[in-house]
Amino acid sequence: MLFEKQDYQENCVANIVAILEECDVRNNDFSNLDKAVKNLWQKEKYTQFTQKNKNRIDVLMETGTGKTFTYLKTIFEINKNFDKKKFIIVVPRTAIKLGVIQNIKLTRDYFYREYKKYLKYIDYPKDGLSKIIQDFFKSDDLSILITTNSAFNSDKNRINQPNENITRNITRQQEKLFEIPSVWKDIKERNPIIIIDEPHLLKGKETQRGLEKLKDSLQIRFGATFPTDQKNQEHHLSNVVYNLDSISAFRKFLVKGITVHTLISDEEQGALKIISIESKQKKFTVVYDINKEIFTQTIRLGEDIGAKTGFKKYTGVKPTKINKEEIFLNNGETLQLAKSGNYQLGDQEIKAMVKTTIAKHFLKEQQLFQKGIKTLSLFFIPNIKDFRQDENNQQPKIKKFFEKEYLKQRQEILKNKKIDTEYKQYLEKDINEEGKLLVHQGYFSGDKVSTKDKNAGLNKDDLGVNIILNEKEKLLSFKTPLRFIFSVWALQEGWDNPNIFTICKLASTNKETSRRQQVGRGLRIAVDQNGNRFTYKKLAENENKFYQVNNLDVIVSHREKEFIKQIQHEIQNASYSLVGSVVTLDTLKSLEMSDDEAATVFNTLRRKKIINEKGNILFSIYNFLKDNRKELDITCEFNGMVKITDEQYEKILRIFQDNRNILKDGNKKTKHVTIRSNKWIEFKELWETINKKSKIVYKNIEEEKIIKSISETFNKENIAPIEVKLLTQKYDAQNDNIENKEESKIGNVNFFTIKKLEDFIDHFVKKEKFSFSFMVKLLNQIDRQKIKNNPEQAKKRLIEILKETIHGTILSSIESCIDYQFLETTIYPNELQDTDTTEKTEIPYTLLGKNFTEDSPEHNLYDTICYDSKIEKEIQENDPSKINDNKITVFAKLPKISIPTPYKTYNPDFAYLIEKKNKKKLFLVVETKGYDNENDIPDDEKNKIEYAKKFFKALQEQIPKIEICYKTRINRKSLGDLLKDCRS
Repeated sequence: MLFEKQDYQENCVANIVAILEECDVRNNDFSNLDKAVKNLWQKEKYTQFTQKNKNRIDVLMETGTGKTFTYLKTIFEINKNFDKKKFIIVVPRTAIKLGVIQNIKLTRDYFYREYKKYLKYIDYPKDGLSKIIQDFFKSDDLSILITTNSAFNSDKNRINQPNENITRNITRQQEKLFEIPSVWKDIKERNPIIIIDEPHLLKGKETQRGLEKLKDSLQIRFGATFPTDQKNQEHHLSNVVYNLDSISAFRKFLVKGITVHTLISDEEQGALKIISIESKQKKFTVVYDINKEIFTQTIRLGEDIGAKTGFKKYTGVKPTKINKEEIFLNNGETLQLAKSGNYQLGDQEIKAMVKTTIAKHFLKEQQLFQKGIKTLSLFFIPNIKDFRQDENNQQPKIKKFFEKEYLKQRQEILKNKKIDTEYKQYLEKDINEEGKLLVHQGYFSGDKVSTKDKNAGLNKDDLGVNIILNEKEKLLSFKTPLRFIFSVWALQEGWDNPNIFTICKLASTNKETSRRQQVGRGLRIAVDQNGNRFTYKKLAENENKFYQVNNLDVIVSHREKEFIKQIQHEIQNASYSLVGSVVTLDTLKSLEMSDDEAATVFNTLRRKKIINEKGNILFSIYNFLKDNRKELDITCEFNGMVKITDEQYEKILRIFQDNRNILKDGNKKTKHVTIRSNKWIEFKELWETINKKSKIVYKNIEEEKIIKSISETFNKENIAPIEVKLLTQKYDAQNDNIENKEESKIGNVNFFTIKKLEDFIDHFVKKEKFSFSFMVKLLNQIDRQKIKNNPEQAKKRLIEILKETIHGTILSSIESCIDYQFLETTIYPNELQDTDTTEKTEIPYTLLGKNFTEDSPEHNLYDTICYDSKIEKEIQENDPSKINDNKITVFAKLPKISIPTPYKTYNPDFAYLIEKKNKKKLFLVVETKGYDNENDIPDDEKNKIEYAKKFFKALQEQIPKIEICYKTRINRKSLGDLLKDCRS
């Protein structure tokens, strides 16, 4: 498997290192931790978290974003920067521990290339105490002890028992002559850094008591979930140094999207299910289905339920009283809050869900096979006996259903004469020579090999346990036929796989297992046979292409109609990126709002009592803003602020729309828009012209000028040396206590006794992609002592200065510094054309916008108006088909064409094919902005526009026979004015 640098992982590790740079890690002095955390919060604009006076820092990382990889990299960086060599990783379950070990093996060569050393690990208790004594105590190598909490949380554990084999310090031996220490107590004296994995499962008193024995060590807690209940306040999320919560991960395209499919039979339709009651606000939320489509609706006291839901039997029926668990209606009926609990599906329901899951698997598998991606599916089942066969259970029910249905659908696919030859060969390997189906295996907690299996010479490897738990690369290979995995709840935190694309939930959820944990098993981004991840960047930052590959289908029964609502609720509750439960001005500014926008929104929310005086959220911010656009204008007038434009309003609304592109209801049919064939014939040439693949070429860069500017800026930086302190301690034998007596400075850390300047240059050449000669010239002009004082801080600041200076220089002279190179003339499959370059007849409206309206002018390429903002809708409704003697032959909202820029890819809004009065064609490409003037456009958007201007100018030079014009349409500038600008 390949590993590539991910910015968010790098930023997380950099934040941890920055925190520790303000502490004396070498002498295990973390007294400055509180101050260091506050300094980081100012920089990151973290205002939603709390601090606790502990030797502990927290990292919030969503499931599927590479949490284990990140803390392994953190270990290497702490070793590199602070020479710490001993670490402990504490996990709650053996399955998670095996996952960590698997990650260490997979990343072994990658980290060796990065750090020129290997990481020794001790798998405890499997490896025994002798391994700890040998590798943790006697060895000076970088090593980690990986253990479950159950291995040390009792005084009866072997690690807590006296052990005579420990190599001791002589002075210590003399002071405590008659005491034989335990291994755990001796670990304490090494002051290892402790990594806590899945902290919400490690809050027990016994575990905390065991960790308390290592109280002088720093704890770094990594989790997607942290305790939130009142009785465990001590373990709540605090001292946060990095935040990548659920909503952040989805919005940054770091995990798959989720589509929930609910199976409903004809006889199961029509019931209202109360899923939440807000008695103080006198309202409740129901979930129900009509024609097998699921809907949710919030109903307030006195509202007509029939009118709100469409159910005729509830016409005129209104709630008269609402309490915490019941709704009283005016027809005498009482509705009760649905309680989550156990349910058992009937055989017909199970068969239908298995059939649907296999069908979705085959559909996805055939699509992704061509991309080199192996498709896996996961079934959560009620009982082990439903799958695992033994002498007492010859016909496991669900396994039997699966095998019959799989073979049936497989046969239908193999009959298809159009089936891809290689895919057919792949399917034909599903059955061995003895006729045994090889595609399905299970893993269950405490999985054991039966007597019958042992007698037959089978072991866990034959049952698929080892490959599921420990051999991720083998499981991802096309050479391995296993593609369907069955489990009860054993595969929870600590196990996941990037190529799980379908999860079938055949069992009810127990109280301790959240829906978010279940879908988390399949949220990682897909990888191909070469280990390449199909990231947003790899897919040209095209949202639709990303979700075409990276989408997780979840199949649930009608018993869980509220599944999508509940998982949405869990995601929002576990997220802090938007605002958490408290809104402040600083928080709003951190959400890509300007000072004026933040002040306007904050004052509006307070004035309308959506938040209270302390900023606590009382009602949904998104719902309020969506329904009360004019309130923002009132606040602007009242406070004398800059008026919020429609463009700004749309941006603000998107910020608070928590579930945007995160969850999709698979039961809802996606609206498709028709591509008008007569308009496509005319539009095709324009589309193929502007849709050419290209890359940026940099040229005429004034290197000497840039180096001088960078060095002058860097040399003004205050990068002080890190002090080495001497701490004198005295052991008090009477009280069994060590007292800190005296602390004195004895000098500064000399980093270059163990590091070379060449290593510093190496980072910029290999990782930041600057040329070696450029870096040598730069280092000849900067103050090298600053690098020697603190290489990590110097590196971080120098990277920032380099990027700011170089891009600033390019933008100031973009005409001479950059050009675009067009890569080919071949037209590849895209949003409007199929594999054979023929046009598509229809496309999902979501490729063009998040909203739609049916009425579309005849000269529009589509029969439907699709739009993201109000101004886009107005343009499509009102733009004329003729201006003076110029005819607008066809115009269209553009799907993604992804023009490359250093500020991510850029996509213009509209394209017009115009027949001029001289009968010549004009291709007009337009970027639409709802701002009052160009100065209001955010800087990063302005920069993208500058690159777009250069792109279309270069395209015009390559195709001189066609007139191409690119314009920015500010506010409601008329199309006629744009055409005048094209002539100028």
